[in-house]
Amino acid sequence: MKVLALCAVMLPLTTQAAVIKLAGMLSAANQNGSDPALVTDPNGVVATFAKGGITLQLDDVAKTLDIQLKVAGIKLTDLKDFGPNASPIHLHNAAPGSPGNFGPIAIDPTYNASPSDFSSNPVGFTFKRNGVSILAADQKNVTAPDMHPGDDKIIDALLSGNMFVAVHTNKPEGFPFVEIRGNFKPVSAVPLPAALPLLGSGLIGLLAVARRRG
Repeated sequence: MKVLALCAVMLPLTTQAAVIKLAGMLSAANQNGSDPALVTDPNGVVATFAKGGITLQLDDVAKTLDIQLKVAGIKLTDLKDFGPNASPIHLHNAAPGSPGNFGPIAIDPTYNASPSDFSSNPVGFTFKRNGVSILAADQKNVTAPDMHPGDDKIIDALLSGNMFVAVHTNKPEGFPFVEIRGNFKPVSAVPLPAALPLLGSGLIGLLAVARRRG
């Protein structure tokens, strides 16, 4: 066991990936798309009782997101394709100065999604999709100037707590057709060994045992 531990110490262990979990809740947006809890809109709040929750798993090495969105009070047939890629659900950056302000699309998770990524249920719908690229090159029309923070900044934006998800529907009083929205933020991180691809993560467990045994 001591020999195994010594060999492992000689291997590079500095590079680690992390799967970071983010989560947030969705509720009625202001009629300008902003967050009623943080921003006052003189036009008031979209008239809806719809609610939702989102969880995301960010792989900071693969630059991908796994996304699970659950919504009650909105049917799949209520969704409206909108924006540069004509898709109904977007991850936005907050406008400068406030995490509650409406800002530009940063990630388009429903662009080129499969119908099987959406599922109806008696109270609403779910959207689940894995491996969504967060890179500007994969966002097609949202890569216009000022519409994306750039590949070098997108992870920081996701972790900032200022990004939000917006659900576009055919309800006309939402602008631009945003019925519900919600900021999300990191809630946990699970480090993954990235420097030992041939030996696998089992070696990490053996090292821990070796250290406990002294």
